[in-house]
Amino acid sequence: MQSRDQLTDDLAPSYTDRSIHSDIPRPVSTGIRAAAVVAAWLVPGAGHLVLGRIGRGALFFLVITGAFITGLAIQGRLYWPTVADPPSLLHYDLITVLWTFAQIGSGLCYLGSYVMGFGTTPHPEAATYEYGNTFTFLAGLLNYLVVLDAFDIGAGRKR
Repeated sequence: MQSRDQLTDDLAPSYTDRSIHSDIPRPVSTGIRAAAVVAAWLVPGAGHLVLGRIGRGALFFLVITGAFITGLAIQGRLYWPTVADPPSLLHYDLITVLWTFAQIGSGLCYLGSYVMGFGTTPHPEAATYEYGNTFTFLAGLLNYLVVLDAFDIGAGRKR
């Protein structure tokens, strides 16, 4: 005769059976997760494409790349740390370092634009200068969140 606990266990659904619970997120291998994170930083949304989330990846690409390009189109500036005068924390202007960190989050959008010289000449007299800067900052910061989202999907923490 079976005990009461054994009978209950036999009737309870098995939570390790993935066929019953197909909506439970599954982690991917560490290599694929690392590739997704690097791809997500380099090209906004590419990490989601690596993980098979095509719609989400395309949406992130359009929104983040669009915001970055819009920022440059309305006279936004790309920042790069320079030695401060007078020298301050670590001999760099701290605000410029923070702005650079925010913009570098856009990955190849930032690196390609900087290498080609787009947005490297400031135009503070332009009426849209600060708006352009804000668009490029937000594009980079949003992409950092997209990178974290790709990591969480790869780790099986979310769908």
